[in-house]
This record gives sequence, structure tokens and C-alpha cells, in this order.
Amino acid sequence: MTIQQSPKSSALAASPLELGDLLEPVKIELELVEEFLNSNLVDDSPFIVELLGQVFKAGGKRLRPALALLSGKASATPKGELSRLHIIQAVLTELIHTASLVHDDVIDNASLRRGQETVNRKWSDKLAVLTGDLLFAQASVCLARLMNPPVVGIYGQVLGDLCAGEIRQMRAQFVLSLDWDAYIQKSVWKTASLFAAGTQSAAILNRCNETVVSGMKDYGMNLGICFQIVDDLLDVTGQSLKLGKAAGSDLAQGLITAPAMYILERRDEKSAKLEQLIRTRAVSTNEGTEEALDIIRSGGGIEQTVALAQRYAEQARNALSVIPPSEYRDSLDQIVDWLLTRTN
Repeated sequence: MTIQQSPKSSALAASPLELGDLLEPVKIELELVEEFLNSNLVDDSPFIVELLGQVFKAGGKRLRPALALLSGKASATPKGELSRLHIIQAVLTELIHTASLVHDDVIDNASLRRGQETVNRKWSDKLAVLTGDLLFAQASVCLARLMNPPVVGIYGQVLGDLCAGEIRQMRAQFVLSLDWDAYIQKSVWKTASLFAAGTQSAAILNRCNETVVSGMKDYGMNLGICFQIVDDLLDVTGQSLKLGKAAGSDLAQGLITAPAMYILERRDEKSAKLEQLIRTRAVSTNEGTEEALDIIRSGGGIEQTVALAQRYAEQARNALSVIPPSEYRDSLDQIVDWLLTRTN
């Protein structure tokens, strides 16, 4: 199952795959992760309980901790056995992800996240920043409990990558540079680094050999890059209601991603018009955004971005060859297919 590449279609194909079904092999462990997330490792005062409840009540896919758990089960000997450390590692992964989202909402001045009012909208930007810091503090507690120096180093790098990615993105607004290496690197920093930390560290906690550890890192890294590319694609093809934000919001903020880059590098009439809309910041208006989206959709930017996502998806799938067949590896493999057909 892959993204359909029809020149007449501007949307991702509907997927028959349900993520919940793919995560069934770690359902019990994900429930334990949820319990951890709703317990307060740093402060259990009533207001903090309310504050963190606002952050976590929207739930979410919990994809990142699920990938860590599936990777742990797939690389364990015997298969399927996880220690308490794997649960803590999965919690740590979700805490870092959630903290970054809370800070992103402040940067983007967002009012909704997964259909729930954001902390910065309900209370204030200052409190939202402190909430993100609190989540990072809870993640630090989890990291200390792992007592594994290599894993500490990996997640420490993730924190640096997240900051570097946000800084790079802020400085690149309305910049018409067609640097594909920089685009992929930003995708690594903002998204793939945390994916890879989850899958790689799970294998390290299992004391796997270097071949397996490296393969699981490659799986997470390529899957994360693919995830970000699909995210960028959905900004062009998706429906606002499903996305939880207006379609074209990246363009409106001057963020130039793969679908637009493919048009801009052609140096033709469509390219010139899109460049003008971005350079003059006309994309910041509803009319300008719609015009830019029409150019991308009619100019082949979607199809080329689909092909790019598929290349990284196949690299992720191929990396799974380092672990033997199991229902857990099957889920990791099928998540690649799900990712290529997701709509939000």
C-alpha cells in the first residue's frame, strides 16, 4: 500500500490501515505509558495536575513511544520481552515530543492543538513556556532512571536537534534558497532525530549488537524524515478540519518545503509566479495562499514530493532486515505503509 501517484489527484490516498490495529502488539505497554504520563514526576500540586491534564487530555497517536516499544519487542531475545526500562524510555520519548509541541504553540501563536485549547491560549505564553520546561524536567527524571550513558547521550542530542531545527526554520522564513540538504537536515532536527532515538535506544537497552542498533537507528531516522515530508505534503493536500490547522499554513508563514521547492527549481512561468508570491509575502494573505497552493497542485509539486517520501519509506523498510521476522517487525513494516497514506 503506497501513496497513489495520479496526476489528477491532489490528495493522499485513503488508507485501509488503522494505526490502532498496528499498535495492538504493544497495547498493554502503551496503557502503562499513559499512566506514567498522567502521573506527576516533579510536582503534584493541584494546579500542575490541571496544567498537565490540559496538555495530555487530547491524547494523540502516541506514535513515537509506540515505535520505541515495538522496536524493543522486535529486537529483544526472546522476542516480545520488555523491561521496565523500555516503558520509561517510551515515556521519556513522548514527554520530549509533547514539550516541544507546547513550545511550538507559543512560537506559532497557536490556539488549538488536537482540537483542544493550547496552554498559551488558555493561560499565557509565559506559563506555556514553563509548562514545556516542566515536561522537559520530567523527561530528565526518566532519563536518569535509565542509567544508561549511551542512551543519555542520544536523547541529549535530540534536545539540541529540536532547538537547532526551530532556529533554522525561523531564520529560513520567506528565504527562497533551494538547498535540499538543508531541507532534509531540518527534517532530521525537527522530527527524525527523536524517531531514531526511540528505535535505536530500545535496541541498546536490549544489549543488541552494533548491526542491530545501527539498523534500528536507520529505520527510525528514515521513517522520521518520511513523516516530516508527508507532513509538508499534507499542508498542501490536506483538509483544514483533519489537519487541525488551515491548509497552506506553512506557506503563509513563509516556510518553503518540498512541494514548493520542486516548483521553484524549475525556473518557468509557474515558478516565477510562486516566487513572486513568496518574495512579496502575498502568501500571508488567504488569497495569496490559495493562489500559491493552486500553482503547486497543478504544477506537479505533489507528485514529486510523494516520490521523495516513498524513497525514504523504502529505506526505512529495508533497515528492518537486521531483525528476524516477528509480529513486532510486521507492525514496524506496516507503519511505513500507514505513514504513506495518513491524512492528518
